[in-house]
Amino acid sequence: MIGRYRALFSVPGFGRLLFSSVLGRLPSGMFSLAILLFVHARTSSFLAAGVAVGAFALAGAATGPPLGALVDRIGQRPVLLATAVGQAALLGALVAVGSLGSPTATIVALAALCGTLQPPIAGCARALWSTLAIDEQSLETAYALDATAQEVIWTLGPLLVGVAAGLLSPAAAVLACAAVTLGGTVFFATSQLSSGWRPSPREGSRGALGASGLRALLGTVLFAGVVIGAVEVGLPALAVDAGSRWAAGPLLALFSVGSMAGGLAYSARSWSMPMGLRYRTMLAGMAIVVAPLIAVHSLAAAFLLSVLAGLGIAPMLSSQFSLVGALAAPGTSTEAFAWHRAATIAGMAAGSALGGSLIGARGAQGAFALGCLCVVLAWALATLWRWRLDPDARPTEELTLPTQAAHT
Repeated sequence: MIGRYRALFSVPGFGRLLFSSVLGRLPSGMFSLAILLFVHARTSSFLAAGVAVGAFALAGAATGPPLGALVDRIGQRPVLLATAVGQAALLGALVAVGSLGSPTATIVALAALCGTLQPPIAGCARALWSTLAIDEQSLETAYALDATAQEVIWTLGPLLVGVAAGLLSPAAAVLACAAVTLGGTVFFATSQLSSGWRPSPREGSRGALGASGLRALLGTVLFAGVVIGAVEVGLPALAVDAGSRWAAGPLLALFSVGSMAGGLAYSARSWSMPMGLRYRTMLAGMAIVVAPLIAVHSLAAAFLLSVLAGLGIAPMLSSQFSLVGALAAPGTSTEAFAWHRAATIAGMAAGSALGGSLIGARGAQGAFALGCLCVVLAWALATLWRWRLDPDARPTEELTLPTQAAHT
């Protein structure tokens, strides 16, 4: 494992690319809490704050694929810099408008506008991994590192918001999001790898969804995302049911730690298993590691089982990244990864909403059961569509080899 990481980090520019991609995406783990705290402080309404957070997230998911398609047409640097500057300016406007006591509808609308200009760093970074990987195994390791690094974003982001809001103000937390967005995106976009990236020639006018294999994959991604949202709402509910609200944070942190451990273990192995079969295996494994949470009733057991449940997240995402890169048609890689992100966010949002509604009637166990059911449905769909999810079986015009996902 160490040898594989050393080989990747020895590639010129890899270290900066990984670090800058994490820094540029760090606000993704900050926005929800920062906007929630700011809007609540200005309106004294958690309903308004929740609507603003939802509007921001949905707007970002909706505009992600078009921005990815634009990157595939004109390159990374202009799109990244334009969206970063635009979003930072809108976040500043959100703070100004909110501080002036503007109507709640105006604040929510502005929050949605902020979401529309989310810089597509995630898709850009994943499109670049194939330019650095010397072989398929190196590419798998890069995808696994990417999936593992996401947990740093979701763990560190809320902590930074809490510090900024606690020591300064909720408005300062939103402005911190703007500063990190701008600084991290500029650092990423001005790297030689990002600024020198050129899109592959696109065959015809079809976008990423023209590839039938990718469409099938996104269906499974949507259901797989539900398990993440369901567990993330179920663990805090479990803590509350146990009379220990303080345990909600540690349980979620342990869930992320488990994902990091799973990602490292996934990247340590040389995979000879075909991508489609590996993905189905990871989905089945995800159901297996989450299932014990359905029966847990003690806080002590929850601490251990939250780590166990997290073990499947990064491997599942890593295998999805590999399939997206392999199934995307030439010239559509960034858009394809943006669609993957949108499907994941939609699934997580559905998992949080449906899981939350089940908690009232069935307790936290209802949310965990929902997550297990949906990831089993994802496995069933992946099994039903296994030929469409097999890159080696795709027609030549729909097949993108890992080294074709992007090029310089």
